[in-house]
Amino acid sequence: MGEGLKFNFEATGIGSVPFRDPKAACDVIFDNFPSIPFWPQLSRLSYLENMYVQYSENIPGIVVDEIKKTVHVDTADIMGDIEKVYGKYLDGDVDFFGISEKYAAGFYEFLRRKAFLPKETKFVKGHITGPISYAMTLTNQNKESIFYNKDLVEVLTKVLAMKARWQIRQLKKLSPNVIIFLDEPYLISFGSGYVMMDQALASGILEEVAGAVKEEGALCGVHCCGNTDWSFLLQRGIDIINFDAYNFTKEFLLYAAELKGFFERGSAVAWGIVPSSNAVEKNSAEIITQALKAWMQILHTKGIEKGVVSSLITPSCGVGTLDEKSAQKVFETTRRVSELMQG
Repeated sequence: MGEGLKFNFEATGIGSVPFRDPKAACDVIFDNFPSIPFWPQLSRLSYLENMYVQYSENIPGIVVDEIKKTVHVDTADIMGDIEKVYGKYLDGDVDFFGISEKYAAGFYEFLRRKAFLPKETKFVKGHITGPISYAMTLTNQNKESIFYNKDLVEVLTKVLAMKARWQIRQLKKLSPNVIIFLDEPYLISFGSGYVMMDQALASGILEEVAGAVKEEGALCGVHCCGNTDWSFLLQRGIDIINFDAYNFTKEFLLYAAELKGFFERGSAVAWGIVPSSNAVEKNSAEIITQALKAWMQILHTKGIEKGVVSSLITPSCGVGTLDEKSAQKVFETTRRVSELMQG
């Protein structure tokens, strides 16, 4: 993070929302997250806004079937595509890796709000599917994860890095201060005996995309909506870690030693303390704030001084699976928890 930069429980969101209308989605976001508005992923508007499809343009061999709602890489005749992508990458042709409006209607509507940014806006936030989750989830025509194909995982990582650069350059037209979250749900399988994952490879591709984000002058966060080996992320040079604090703060605080160093390096934690589920109906902002304050007190008893703690407030995950009314309730509660923690 920048010299002297510290977050004081400002609120922001993840990516997915249930709204089909980009304008309505942006209205709700700007109303509830004026300090750090984010652009909405409209997964119910189109399959093309699915988190593994939205960033798929120009991935070599990509095959998207909107009718069947499937995506995979066809490796039968892929070398020409790979050579083309590497050529564009080496030329620094960031625009080649752009995301079209057909794949991200909410992003383009967000960009059109430049003249209407709230006066409170400190950062604007974007997001991209992280390379570990993308490579583990995307398969070839034989339903084999491309994570285990060295050539494919390398080119995928470079595509994502360039898409992150392109996105940052677009968002900087709204604000010079940009945050990009790498969404890494697959990290919940990290260290699992059921999933074979090369830790050195995972670390390398994550750091490559994070490095591209930081080289573009943006802050890089990682969002993981479950529990994982938090030492892996706390030691990666990430600016912000966003986790499901509603369910997993106890587990997260087991890594107090690594967390202390993380804060002391100037990094921040985005506490996903507001449940992005119907549980929000039985948890008021006051109840959630009381719980978070108790967790913060435990944090301090572990030797982490209040003066070094930099915090954001978010929902525990995206709200794309909820109905619009419930999603708005999650956003309003997140905003209120932020206000109470700041107050």
